Amino acid sequence: MEYLPTLREYCEFGPERVYLLLALARSKENDDGEGPSAIRKVVCEEADLEPAVAELDHAVSRFDATYRLYLTANARNTRKALFALRRSMDDWLEARLNGSEDVLRKFGRVDGEFTSTLQSDGCRDETNFVFDLDDATAADADALAAELREWTTLHLRRETPNGFHLVTEPFDYNALDVDVEFELKTDGLVFVAHLGE
Repeated sequence: MEYLPTLREYCEFGPERVYLLLALARSKENDDGEGPSAIRKVVCEEADLEPAVAELDHAVSRFDATYRLYLTANARNTRKALFALRRSMDDWLEARLNGSEDVLRKFGRVDGEFTSTLQSDGCRDETNFVFDLDDATAADADALAAELREWTTLHLRRETPNGFHLVTEPFDYNALDVDVEFELKTDGLVFVAHLGE
């Protein structure tokens, strides 16, 4: 787990600031669809990073699938998530009182619903940008990183199976003019590693 020091340096935990680690099985890497497509783990403090990765690694080891480990680029705010979940639960309760049986399963998995809510855009605690470079070389990533440093703070650079992820502070990117193709994500995930290797 050579990436743990990088994650420890990147993550800024606080009383209501957490991150999500996700084990994702992408369909283009897995033909048969065995196992869940995503397993999420809430990480509340720096000391929880290594055990959370180990738990995800163990969880996916039961399946014959390729899983990628991702980290939310933005910390999540647990207070925002709690109030958003309470609003949702009021809606479920109203629907149930009006005869709906579709919401019954949600009441049985409130923990999973909380984690889903925590991952939603409205529960982010910051707005870092993820520049996703597919089919890019290290030189492409270097060129974009150098240009980004002229505009903002570059927090993290991670090599992905298809290119690179560069994570920055938010800025007005409309005037950014570079020859490197990228996709900009305002609440994205950052590739960490493949699990089970």
